[in-house]
Amino acid sequence: MKLSNKYEVIGLESRVISPGESVFEAFKESLSKNHVELTDGDIIVIASKVFSYEEKRLIRLKDIIPSSHAKWIANKAQMDPKVAEIVIRESNNQIVGWVFHVLLAYTDHGLSANAGIDQSNAPPGYILLLPKNPDLTAKKFMDTLKEEYDVKVGVIIIDSRTIPLRRGTSAIALGVAGIPAIIDERGEKDIYGYEMMITTRALADNIGTAATLIMGETSEKRPFAIVRGLGLDIDENLYSSEDAKIKPQDCLYVGPLYDEIKTRIKKIQDEQI
Repeated sequence: MKLSNKYEVIGLESRVISPGESVFEAFKESLSKNHVELTDGDIIVIASKVFSYEEKRLIRLKDIIPSSHAKWIANKAQMDPKVAEIVIRESNNQIVGWVFHVLLAYTDHGLSANAGIDQSNAPPGYILLLPKNPDLTAKKFMDTLKEEYDVKVGVIIIDSRTIPLRRGTSAIALGVAGIPAIIDERGEKDIYGYEMMITTRALADNIGTAATLIMGETSEKRPFAIVRGLGLDIDENLYSSEDAKIKPQDCLYVGPLYDEIKTRIKKIQDEQI
């Protein structure tokens, strides 16, 4: 798969979306406010938090009663026991370890800080959880755009992630529709004729990361971005981020430590660390 040699990212400012409000209606308003029209081949990148609001995936901290296990972990990580309790619930108690104020947890979306829950851009006293089914949500959003505007576009729902031993955040595609999650280049040859053995490109993650440079992470109020000009063919039957996932034992970072990590999770569950 060859991409074009030039693309652009258009950030869309939006009003604050309240719990239960339609993300699609907010997106339509943003298109109008920013005087932007969709074209075939556009990739719409959307922050997962707005769908968390739409799905009312907010938890009021004062309603949480932390378990003794959560209090033990919170003491180790020097964090709020109520936050630790939510992380335990969201990760099915798959806690790998911690640093100051943050737990490393294993979920369906891989390893992440605090199992993807977030207090940033949440109302005071609340925690935001990740949306329930990002792939299905991305597919529905793509279909609604096709219905409303008669355009073939892709949709990516993103969240922030960190890379081992690198400071700062990039993006991970939680939900993907209309484009492949990865570009598999195994079997392709480099400029010297060497055949690629393991190379895959994180297409959806990389598009999402490019978009976050414009969308921002704090008070920008740009939960939407349009990535235009990549030259990707839109396939409306594609709606899965699963190809981007990897088994723990096959991961370069986790694989060599897989047995130790499983043992560590069990010890933390048993409060032995």
